[in-house]
Amino acid sequence: APVLRRPAHPGAGPVPYRQRAVLELADGVRTASDIAQALGRSAFHILVDLRRLAAAGLVEAVREQPLPATATTAGRITLPEVTADPDIALLRRLRDALEAL
Repeated sequence: APVLRRPAHPGAGPVPYRQRAVLELADGVRTASDIAQALGRSAFHILVDLRRLAAAGLVEAVREQPLPATATTAGRITLPEVTADPDIALLRRLRDALEAL
């Protein structure tokens, strides 16, 4: 999810240089992966910095509004609905194949 910079609250301590670079790129459009690519750092370390910034109240994740159920986006993959009824024939074939091993 994109991350957005929040206004610093009074009494907040100084932000370390490493986290300040991440904070400057938190614009509400970029995701953690985008920020990692822009800074040339690993995504893991960016996530750690974002977690610390979020704990300090300096960034927050932008929550996207859910799309209407009838809207379809071009290029978006639609998955079949999950049913409670398993495909018995498939399960039997899998069992037989595993037993044959």
